[in-house]
Amino acid sequence: MTEFAHPEAFLLLLVPVARIAMLIRDRRRERAAFVYSSVALAGAGPTIRSRSRWIPFVLEMAGWILLIIALARPQTVVRTSADDRFGIDLVIALDSSGSMAAEDFTPRNRFAVAKDLISEFIQMRGNDRIGVITFGTRAATRVPITFDHAIARKILEDARIGDNGDGTAIGHAIATGVNRLRGSESRSRVLILVTDGVNNSGSIDPVTAAALATRYGIRIYTIGVGSRGEVPIPVKVQNRFTGEIETIYHVIRADIDEPMLSGIAEETGGRYFRAVDQDALQSVLETIDALEKSRLTAPKRRNVDEKFAGPLAAGLGAVLLAVFLGETLWLKLPA
Repeated sequence: MTEFAHPEAFLLLLVPVARIAMLIRDRRRERAAFVYSSVALAGAGPTIRSRSRWIPFVLEMAGWILLIIALARPQTVVRTSADDRFGIDLVIALDSSGSMAAEDFTPRNRFAVAKDLISEFIQMRGNDRIGVITFGTRAATRVPITFDHAIARKILEDARIGDNGDGTAIGHAIATGVNRLRGSESRSRVLILVTDGVNNSGSIDPVTAAALATRYGIRIYTIGVGSRGEVPIPVKVQNRFTGEIETIYHVIRADIDEPMLSGIAEETGGRYFRAVDQDALQSVLETIDALEKSRLTAPKRRNVDEKFAGPLAAGLGAVLLAVFLGETLWLKLPA
C-alpha cells in the first residue's frame, strides 16, 4: 500500500497548474499571430522544430510535479496484522537475596532453580504480557510487562544473587508489582511472588502492599521456595594462611514466613504454594491458566519502504533537460 508521509506538499501543485492555465490563456490570444509570424520567419509552413517548441515547457512542468511528489515522500507501507491475543497481564517478583544461594535443590541453589522454572513458565504463557521484578533489600523492575518473552527470559537469565542487596523486602516487591499492573486494562492481573524468607527490609509492610493490590484487583500467588529443615549455604571466605578465596558451607534452617505469604495470597484471591520441587510451579500454572482470559492487542508493526528517490531523480532530470533544451535547440525560436 502506497502512502505519503507529507501529503500537504501536494498544495504546491497549484503553482504548475497556475502556470499551465496562464500559458493556455496567452496562447489562445496569440495563436493567430504566432502562426503567421512563424510562417513569415520560416518562409514556408511551420517547421517540426517550431511545432515542438512546447517540449521544454512540458518537461519543466513534469519535472516540478515529480519533485513535488518526491517532497510528499511516497512510501510503500506493509502493516503486519496485529492479531488480538487472549491472555492476562502478569508480573513475576523473584527474591534475589543471599539466602537464595542455599543448595537444597542439589546440585543447584534455590535461585538457579527458580530462574529456570520462571523461564519455562514465561515460555509457556505465549498469550500473556509478562514483567519481571527482582528484589532483595530493594525491588527493581527488570522487565516492564511486555509481549517480548524472549527479552524477558534473557534479562532474567542475567539476574544474579545480591543484585538488589542481601535483605528481603517483600512489601516493596509487591508494591512495585502493583505499580506495574495498576494501569493495565486486562480483566485478569496477576502477581507471582517467589521468596525463601521473611520480610526484613524496606519501608512498606507486606500487608499494606497486599491491600493496595486488592484495591486494584490484582491477584497475588505466593511461592515459598526451599525445603524444610536444615540446608547448606555456600560462603566465600579468605584463607588466612594462603590468602586464597575459598568456599565453605554453613547450615541454616528454612525461615519462610508461610502465614504471612498465605495471608497475602488469600486476601487478594490468590493461593500460596510451597515450592520444594518443580511441582509447585506446575500447580501455579494450572491455576493461572484457569483464569478468565481478556483481550490484549499485540503491538502493530509497520515496514516502510521509501519511494521518493525515483520521482526525485526523474524530476531533477526533467527540469535540467528542459533548461538545456530551452537554452540550446529552441533558444532562437520566436515567442
